[in-house]
Amino acid sequence: MKTSMKIAAVAGLVAAACSSAYAGGFMLSEQSVTGLGRSYAGAGIVGDDISAVWYNPAGMTLLSGTQFQLGGVFVNLDLPLKGLNGTAAQGETDNGNKYIVPIPNLFLVHQMNEDMWFGLGITVPFGMATEYKRNSKLNAFGMNSEIKVFDINPNIAWKVNDKVSIGAGISLQYATAHFEAANKMNSDTTSDNFGSANYGRLNADGWAWGANIGVMWSPTDTLRFGLAYRSAVNHHAKGTFRLGEGSFVPGDGKNTDFSGYNATVNDARASLSAPHNISLTGTWEATESLRLSALIRWTNWASFETLEITGTYPQAPQLGTQTLKKVENHWKDSWLFTVGADYTINSAWTVRAGVGYEISPVDDDKYRTAVIPDTDRLWLSIGTTWHVNENLQGDFGFAWLHGIGDKGLYDPDSGVQYAEFDKLDAYLFGAQFTYKF
Repeated sequence: MKTSMKIAAVAGLVAAACSSAYAGGFMLSEQSVTGLGRSYAGAGIVGDDISAVWYNPAGMTLLSGTQFQLGGVFVNLDLPLKGLNGTAAQGETDNGNKYIVPIPNLFLVHQMNEDMWFGLGITVPFGMATEYKRNSKLNAFGMNSEIKVFDINPNIAWKVNDKVSIGAGISLQYATAHFEAANKMNSDTTSDNFGSANYGRLNADGWAWGANIGVMWSPTDTLRFGLAYRSAVNHHAKGTFRLGEGSFVPGDGKNTDFSGYNATVNDARASLSAPHNISLTGTWEATESLRLSALIRWTNWASFETLEITGTYPQAPQLGTQTLKKVENHWKDSWLFTVGADYTINSAWTVRAGVGYEISPVDDDKYRTAVIPDTDRLWLSIGTTWHVNENLQGDFGFAWLHGIGDKGLYDPDSGVQYAEFDKLDAYLFGAQFTYKF
């Protein structure tokens, strides 16, 4: 069972990368460029775009007729990594450790009558991609990762009266993931002389579903509050786990042997739960030109206690399905607090800005990984709306997310630090267009 032991070892490393990538505080809030400009304060209840379908379906009752929206946010991650001696770590990608990740959105809202609305959203609520060179000392902690979760979300909203609206929907999600890691043979995480005798790659995908509900209350004509809930989505992804073997010394390209996955192929399954979350929003039309908004969002990351990868050994099918690795995450619930303002210059132009603070779910710094690192974040954003005519609206936004606090990377078993990031920043650029029929 020597090969089986190798498979289990590498699967564990892949699982560690997988858990961090999916739930390391990178739930994507960026389903609206309009909202991006004010750091998503008042999300779903401001009534100036149709992303209410996602954020709070009750807010669809603020929209008239039939409207269509298409847009996206591009995320540029800036994650320069260095070793403890201050030199650049051998973990950078060929493009300087910067990654451009697109987050598209598409929404449709139709007012069926005076009291009922239908909405459809197609979004990417979870997604991330990072990559490290295969000759990096970090290869045992994840060479590269990519995860994308596509969500199809039909909703219905009902205007109960002039003060109260409610909405609800179902989310059908498709998740696809790719993770790759090597097997660390040297236990000294501070050394550059890691050797890798084998390495593994997991590819998996699957469908799952959840639900959402929202309520909006307007005590006055200028003041609104919203409360929205999104359920957990339990994913049971199926795919393959491939094992490759070879010898390799980090930093020495001549000895790198990662040309193929040649040893064996296993069926594999990974089970995990995307957390449920609750958001409380408010928006106030202070004057005819100025609107102030706020958001508080709680996400139940503490419920994601473990990630388990199972599979079968082709050389020992009589053993049946085996647990290749069960990862303990040790996370806590996370919070996002934001405030924002919109100012209407004239009938054609509106400008906005926002600020926020997001608390990371990483409770113990030693469980932060190189594949998808995370820490507390400061949000700063600006944006504008251009009303081209009565039917067409364009929105543009920019946000800077700045990592605050510990940025170290540690061996999760020993707690020994082996590297750290100079910064964990993200730059978000977005554009979208809304058309009213």
